[in-house]
Amino acid sequence: MKKALRILPLLLVFILAACQAQASTKIGDIEIVSPWARAATSMAGMEGGGGNGGAFMLLKNSGSTSDKLIRAASDVAETVEIHQTTMEGDVMRMSPVEFIEIPAGGEVELKPGSYHVMLIGLKQDLKAGDTINITLTFENAGETTVKVEVRTP
Repeated sequence: MKKALRILPLLLVFILAACQAQASTKIGDIEIVSPWARAATSMAGMEGGGGNGGAFMLLKNSGSTSDKLIRAASDVAETVEIHQTTMEGDVMRMSPVEFIEIPAGGEVELKPGSYHVMLIGLKQDLKAGDTINITLTFENAGETTVKVEVRTP
């Protein structure tokens, strides 16, 4: 029993390390860190239906040249776009952008009120604790699918 109690802390360290390792994905010089999506309802069956959601993450570029996030896709939404939120006077507006540039040796944070991946026309509810897949395409690094945790902000 005492031996098992001594091994338990070591086991917990390995479990936590495995969880942290899954919190980022690397493709080429781009690292996608802590991707998450906001819990949202699909509004299925309601007039107009197809609610919207947003996904957020940190994009780090360890390379010596800039790269661009040029596309996002997911099977949980009818349409997926790269968006930017801006303020025009007292009005907050979201609009699609063609790409997000990640500077060489730099990073860009996709966060509420800024750049984000917009999930338009949700096909299912995004419930806290669920995981969804989003495929990101970068101009130089290529394409990768990331597991995105759904959270309640």
